[in-house]
Amino acid sequence: MNLKGLYLVTPDYTDDAIFEKARISIENGASILQYRDKSNNYARKIYAGKKFRKITDEYNIPLIVDDDPVLMDIINADGVHIGKDDIPFDYIKGKYPGSIIGVSTYGDIEKAKEYERAGADYVAFGSFFNTETKKDATLCDINILNTVNDIKIPVFVIGGINLNNVEELLKYKISGIAVVSSIFSAEDPAKSTQLYINKLKQYNKI
Repeated sequence: MNLKGLYLVTPDYTDDAIFEKARISIENGASILQYRDKSNNYARKIYAGKKFRKITDEYNIPLIVDDDPVLMDIINADGVHIGKDDIPFDYIKGKYPGSIIGVSTYGDIEKAKEYERAGADYVAFGSFFNTETKKDATLCDINILNTVNDIKIPVFVIGGINLNNVEELLKYKISGIAVVSSIFSAEDPAKSTQLYINKLKQYNKI
């Protein structure tokens, strides 16, 4: 699968309105969906995950699960995204060899290169801006993006990205941007998605 463009990350599932917002964004150009949920029990996560799986199947885009390869397996998602405190990369790579594995490398270029060598499918850098989604996120120096040119796998940026600051990131050699609240909290998710897609096209990211 071609991993680039607008990477849509969900907030925690609270009600079924989330599915329509995800569908609208995907209809308007979001090319990857990550189901991220830090608060619900497994029954609710399976329910929501299967709903997201149905939507992503309809539009033929990858579904990624945050943190949890078991949930990925249960809902038949395409991959999993992990961070520094999650299940070890090597375990997931060995247990689920056909799955997409993305890794948060924060502001560490050497970690990104290490995961690339180990077989990661993409890496993510951030947060570069303050974010309500992850209030304890450590802010990274945006200059780290000057060093990503040698990375051959897709590079995404995440954390506090909005339509006012996204162009600060798009000038670097990245594959795409990951967003949460600027789509799911938007009054008009379709319009917000379209504006991001236009900016991504302007900088030749899609």
